[in-house]
Amino acid sequence: MTQQIQWFPGHMAKTIREIGEQMKLVDFSLEIVDARAPQSTQNPQIMDMISVKPVFLVLNKIDLADPKQVAKFVSKNKNQFAGILTTDAKTGVLSKDFLRQLKVNPIFAKLSEKNAAANLKALVTGTPNVGKSTFINHLAGKNIARTANTPGVTHFLYWIRTRYNLIFLDTPGLLWPKFDDQEVGTKIGILGGIKDTLLASDDLALWLISFLQKNYPTAIATKYKIGHFPLDNPVAALMSITSQLGMRQDFESASQRLINDFRAGKLGRISLDFYGDDYLED
Repeated sequence: MTQQIQWFPGHMAKTIREIGEQMKLVDFSLEIVDARAPQSTQNPQIMDMISVKPVFLVLNKIDLADPKQVAKFVSKNKNQFAGILTTDAKTGVLSKDFLRQLKVNPIFAKLSEKNAAANLKALVTGTPNVGKSTFINHLAGKNIARTANTPGVTHFLYWIRTRYNLIFLDTPGLLWPKFDDQEVGTKIGILGGIKDTLLASDDLALWLISFLQKNYPTAIATKYKIGHFPLDNPVAALMSITSQLGMRQDFESASQRLINDFRAGKLGRISLDFYGDDYLED
């Protein structure tokens, strides 16, 4: 991986300053992350600001993630938050299941009891393209928050009233000024959190192939019906995928197809934050 990945447009810096000013108005925060990379899609800069109030971590797109990896993450991080909740924002039923999880949480129950005469207010934050706006729309019962398959659609903070006695302060998808670990930036790019036009799709695809061959060795062969290629040679694998897709030597298009197939869950339930055997329950 030779490309240095970073994306921090001006509206993100402005929003971070505004969040600090708004924290006194909310009762708690919901940080939405992609369940396929729950650690990598947490914004460390935002966590430092919102942790002055209870923070609930919401693992979204749970239907696309590897259940074993999700369980390991939750086991090791459950004491770091007021609660770790799960949902698939595309499905109304699962959004209601999220509400059930929230209401039985003892910290949320205390907040509700303390504010029995008023609607609770929550800051909702997340890195780009984790499904935050779709999640909000399901709970609001209508399309209020702007949604798209590309990051960077929402540029402003605004209040949204839901059907469930909750008022959300929606925020733009936020990254941070510099990725100290470029692998985090790579994962966010593969998940669609950075505009595709700013990235080298073949670099992302080669990283993804190498990762899959190590941790999900049957995923590529099963999806693209490829019989034989070197497991330790991502370039050869990309060439085989390109040929199988009938794209001749259009490696860029084949790379983007692989990435899009992963994003859509067509390679199976796969997590990019992958924890080994030493990452076991206590």
